[in-house]
This record gives sequence, structure tokens and C-alpha cells, in this order.
Amino acid sequence: MGFDTPMSETRELSGLARWLENGSIPIMRFLIIVLLAAGATLRAQDADQRKRMVFSTTTPEARTSASPASAVQTGPPAKHPDPAAAVGAFFLALKAGQVDAAYEGLVKNTIIAERKENVNDLKESTKKALDHYGPVSGYEVVDTLQVGSSLLRQTCISLNQDLPLRWRFYFFRSEGGWKIVDMRVDDGLVELFEEAGRRQKN
Repeated sequence: MGFDTPMSETRELSGLARWLENGSIPIMRFLIIVLLAAGATLRAQDADQRKRMVFSTTTPEARTSASPASAVQTGPPAKHPDPAAAVGAFFLALKAGQVDAAYEGLVKNTIIAERKENVNDLKESTKKALDHYGPVSGYEVVDTLQVGSSLLRQTCISLNQDLPLRWRFYFFRSEGGWKIVDMRVDDGLVELFEEAGRRQKN
């Protein structure tokens, strides 16, 4: 005993058979396109997040995570001086003309110290800046900003002979205490006044 299939259903089934035979079901194509687009978006977001985690003291070639071997600690975490002491020691060495010693002391036992080539570039750039703006006779802390309980930024100006420079030191508090994770130097003195003006208005 058989069943008759309506003509409309027969046409739909024959159409589906042709799609299956040709391997071109429109819905499947749409789903594949959506999945590919979603995958591309996730990859772009992941790449953007990695870029935001990069230190300013690194070059594009150094934008990789630490290897498992370098992440293993063989003893208790190294103790780091508090930010004020670290910055003070840094400028004291600069005042004495000891640029290499200033940076070596500042980045000791930090992730920045592992990127020796970039630290060397910082040393050379600082030496050129001191030759251009004059030697350092002292420094002033002009702003200290703490975000949460683990991040701190200290902004200073170095008192050079011809023109002061703006220095920004970024610290992170880990098990071993505060340690520097980023630093920047420029001659952005105008921005200091703009930032101070905004704080006064608030």
C-alpha cells in the first residue's frame, strides 16, 4: 500500500535533491559565511588585545609573551624598592652622569630588563637628550596617580640645564612589591599645565 506525494512536495524534494547533488545549499552557504566572519572578528579582537598589552619600551619584534622557562621562579620573588625610592635613585644616577647605571638599577628584576636591546636603545636616547638639553641637576615630582591598589604612575620633570624633560614611570605592585613596568620621556611640558588645569576645575 503506497502513499501519494502532493505535486508541490515533489517539486520541493526534487529541488532539495538538486541542491544536495550540486553541494550548494544557500542556507549552508550563509552559515559558513557567518562563521567565517565571526572567526575573523575574534582573531582581530585577540590581536588588538595583544597589542594593548605591549610595553612602550619594546619594539614590534619583541611583542611576544615570555617563554615558559623565563616565567618559572626558582626562589622567592625579588624585593623591589617603593616607587619614590626607585625614581630618586634613578635621577641621582642621572645627575652623576651614570646613565647606564640609572637604567640598570631601575629595571633590575623586571620584565623590561629581559629586553636588553630595548633598554640599550633607551640608554642611548637618554644620552643624546642630555647632550641636547644639558645635564640633570635635579628633579621634581609633579604628579602621582594611583589606579586601584596595584597600579601607580609617577610623573616627574628633570631639571636640565636648557630645558626640563617630562618623565612618566608606571609601577605595578606584585608579591615582591612595586616594580616598574613601563616608562616614557618627552618634552611635553604644555600637557603638564593642561592636566593641572583640568584637575583644578574638578
